[in-house]
Amino acid sequence: MGRVVTALVVPSLIAACAGPRREPAVRGLPKDDPAAPLSIVWVGHATVLIRLGRRYVLTDPNLGGAIFVVPRITPASLMPDELPPLQLVLLSHLHVDHFDRWTMSRLPRSTEVIFPPGTSAYTGFIHQARKDVSKFWEPIERGGITITAVPVKHVGGRFMVDALWNKGYAGYIVEGAGKRIFFAGDTGYDKNAFIEVGKRFPGIDLALIPIAPAKGGNLSHADPEEAVHIFRDVGAKYMIPIHFEAYHSTAVPLDLPRKQLLEIVAQQHLEGRVFALYTGERWVEPEDGSPPWVTREK
Repeated sequence: MGRVVTALVVPSLIAACAGPRREPAVRGLPKDDPAAPLSIVWVGHATVLIRLGRRYVLTDPNLGGAIFVVPRITPASLMPDELPPLQLVLLSHLHVDHFDRWTMSRLPRSTEVIFPPGTSAYTGFIHQARKDVSKFWEPIERGGITITAVPVKHVGGRFMVDALWNKGYAGYIVEGAGKRIFFAGDTGYDKNAFIEVGKRFPGIDLALIPIAPAKGGNLSHADPEEAVHIFRDVGAKYMIPIHFEAYHSTAVPLDLPRKQLLEIVAQQHLEGRVFALYTGERWVEPEDGSPPWVTREK
């Protein structure tokens, strides 16, 4: 096991140290339109602050730094004390880059945390008194927000070896203020799974889909081309890529996923539907049906 960890960590650590630290495009909360029913801030990696009406949902909270000893290249755009009051926190799985205990320890104890199926053994890792373990396809309703866990394709566990027996991971459908969002968390490509999500939840407004680290055909991580397939399979109107440019990977160079995605967007004429944000930027879908806009303004 020690040799496996070394083989995974050392190349990533060397690559990370070779590259300079990058600043988020925005530090703090950027400008919003309170009248818009839906807006999101890409805080970084798989952490997204979703606003539905006046309710806030935070996904895969990681406002911290390193993955064990692998440094974070682009820091999160927000600190815990800059977050608005949260209705819910969603965990797609328990890997340290998606479930950061430092971040969780700084969120209010009253925050309700939604865990994916199969992860109840790990719920003792957080201090929040209110937490719920979801079941696939069974909605959880909280104060005007409905959350439904849906199957995706990834690996479970938290400490690498426990992935052999723990299969706890999920994506989520988030609904509120008349809007429907698909948060894929972290996933490889499974056409049947995503077509099923689209059938059960027609009219998805926005899909948040990971695009790294992978070269295609990876069982646990979608590359940009596969992410666009997921976007089309679920039938979403808009897509925002996540899970890239925060950490160096030995699989793909840091800047390659964005470059590949933009090439695919141009080839498939998806301009105006796919928004490759920079860390900290906000995406807003206006109430009047006009095209979404992105701001870097704080």
